[in-house]
Amino acid sequence: MLDLEQSLIDYSLGLLTRKDSEKIESLIAKDHQVAKQFSIVQDSLSLMGTSARHAKPNDDLKARVMEICESPKSEKTLTPPELRNITPSLPSKRYVGGGGSVGLGDLGKNVLKDKVNRLYEGMLELKDLVCGTSAASGGDLNELRKSADSIFVEIPEHNSVCSNGVSSVPHDEAIQSFLRTQLTSLPSMGYFLQKIREGFGNASDARRLFYLCRDQMKIMRASFADLDATLLAEDEELRLHGAGLLRTKWWGAEHSYFNKPGKVVCGNFFEGPVTERCVEFAEYDSNLYCLANLLGSKSENGGFQIELDNSKIPDCALATLTGSTNSANHLKLKSIIEQKYHRETMDEDGYLAHLVKSSISRAFQLSSSSEAVEAKLIGCGRTGNQTMLWFVWPSILPNHGGGEATTSNPLQ
Repeated sequence: MLDLEQSLIDYSLGLLTRKDSEKIESLIAKDHQVAKQFSIVQDSLSLMGTSARHAKPNDDLKARVMEICESPKSEKTLTPPELRNITPSLPSKRYVGGGGSVGLGDLGKNVLKDKVNRLYEGMLELKDLVCGTSAASGGDLNELRKSADSIFVEIPEHNSVCSNGVSSVPHDEAIQSFLRTQLTSLPSMGYFLQKIREGFGNASDARRLFYLCRDQMKIMRASFADLDATLLAEDEELRLHGAGLLRTKWWGAEHSYFNKPGKVVCGNFFEGPVTERCVEFAEYDSNLYCLANLLGSKSENGGFQIELDNSKIPDCALATLTGSTNSANHLKLKSIIEQKYHRETMDEDGYLAHLVKSSISRAFQLSSSSEAVEAKLIGCGRTGNQTMLWFVWPSILPNHGGGEATTSNPLQ
């Protein structure tokens, strides 16, 4: 019911694509209950103008609206030359996430288990302060500012994760799960949380914190099967996630990975589903954050462009991140992406790339992460002064009924 209500709200506000709008219109015409719910939504929206407090739009909101209005509507995704005429070999059963999940006990060290548990508890507290019904979502940040210092959200320092003993954990899967919780969305969250704590944050920062907090929690649950068994069971249910969800949270956002934040621009995004379950979407999110962290920290202004296309590679979705870099940083990124896995010598940049390569290996059932690079399912290219990072993911094909998530259901 909540999903229907939100769809009706989005339809009323003109936020849906033409295809989705037509589906809603068909439901309203055929289903009396949907028509009744639509009437309630319209009544609620009509009262907003008289019941809501007058507020002047902040500069971030105005800038985002103008950016959407003025940006050229590109129909072509920037495609790396290296990807011309490639046809990946798809597994017989589509991967739906959860293959990198471990138990907290696999970490071996109690200090690491405690770190994960305490971080998740902090995320639960933060979520309530930035969710859609919070005061912060309406622009009142007083409660969020007062509570920010008391919430335990430990943000790792740059290059500290690989030097704190995690590399001596015996299980590679556990290492990856721990690093996924530390190096994907958490560093950018630290930047925005610090802005709030220092009194410089605004409503747009609270909105970005909401997206980051939600993603962080899903990534953590998908990484550790016994961290939150009840919500993980929900994450494993069939629930298609569209490319539009990614576009919504990345469009015009600031992103930081231990560096001065840069602006994210969204180019062409295809219409349609990207993943089948929350556990798969969390893994896909993790891959995007990893490449965003790599490119954003080495681009000239910290910014980059994201595009998603499902027409360039047969039966696959192509995600590309493009940003201006100098020659030295481009070569560094290329070396990071192509580096083979040596745990003893790998730094955090290497782990970011390895997390994506391991994920792609699971999705395409490859025998090693290096095969992902050899098959050009992840890579680094250059056109002019632009560096492009990309990864490829199996598409959800028409009439595909979905498979079972590979994370064991902890409630059964």
